[in-house]
Amino acid sequence: MTRSRLLIVLLSLLQVVSYGQCVVSQDDQKRVITICQSYTDPSGLLINRTDRKQGLSQTVYLGSEYLTYPIWQIGSFKVVGSQSFIPCGIAYNLLTNQVLCQFPGDSVPHVISPEAFTINDMQFVSRLNNKAKRIYYRVLYAGKTRLLAQYKCTFRPVSNEPYTLEQSFDGTYLRKKSFYIQQQDNTPLRPVQLSRKSVLNVLAVPPTRLPNNFSKKKITVHELVSALAYYDGFN
Repeated sequence: MTRSRLLIVLLSLLQVVSYGQCVVSQDDQKRVITICQSYTDPSGLLINRTDRKQGLSQTVYLGSEYLTYPIWQIGSFKVVGSQSFIPCGIAYNLLTNQVLCQFPGDSVPHVISPEAFTINDMQFVSRLNNKAKRIYYRVLYAGKTRLLAQYKCTFRPVSNEPYTLEQSFDGTYLRKKSFYIQQQDNTPLRPVQLSRKSVLNVLAVPPTRLPNNFSKKKITVHELVSALAYYDGFN
């Protein structure tokens, strides 16, 4: 792909991101929190809220919708048809499944839709779902067999009626991680649990094709990676 064509493709993928008045930080207990502020019309609903000034609404959420903290990390991305990665600051929003990029000197970040991207030493690849939308997976092991992880985030609001001083947050961002095994390129991903039985079912092999010490019912990600590397040695 020529440099000019790559630039055209890149610009077509960029969308300017509009941020609200939200800041991701840590509290005095080192918990990641998201603080959002917005101006509202003064009303009686704010009279008993000692933590809110008249006309200014502030909400505090536990956690963040982004993969990392700080949300901006050193990264790079690759567009379809290119073999090279383009460096930029990367923030990955798990709630919206958006990858954000900010080049040096840019005043605002952009939403991109890359084929693959990196955040520090983490590598992510993508697959198109039935709506032609890119879904991103982190590569945990890449041998003949691949182990992928998908990260998701949901938001659970907390009701403030009736309001109590003991209630610290207005909502919580909840994380979920799912694992998948892919035995050949371009084959369907098969969900797998961190258990010996699930791994044997997905690979459809007898226990002798896995390490002798792979006998626990519950396993760790590291043990699963070691088992897949052992399994690849037979193929």
